Amino acid sequence: MVAKLSGPEQDQAATLVAHFHALIHAWFTNDTEETARMRSELERLGVKVRPIRRRPPGKGVPDAE
Repeated sequence: MVAKLSGPEQDQAATLVAHFHALIHAWFTNDTEETARMRSELERLGVKVRPIRRRPPGKGVPDAE
């Protein structure tokens, strides 16, 4: 599926992707201040983000039985 976006729509999409990328990076590096800032920015842009709980190291997906 291809969507044709106008210039302003492309700018908004790029901004959302950049903020989401920064949020994920901050989350993985445990930068709580940046995580909160990026969540606020995304909410200001109309996107609500709810992080999921991470599994402790070594606790991957259980094997199917």
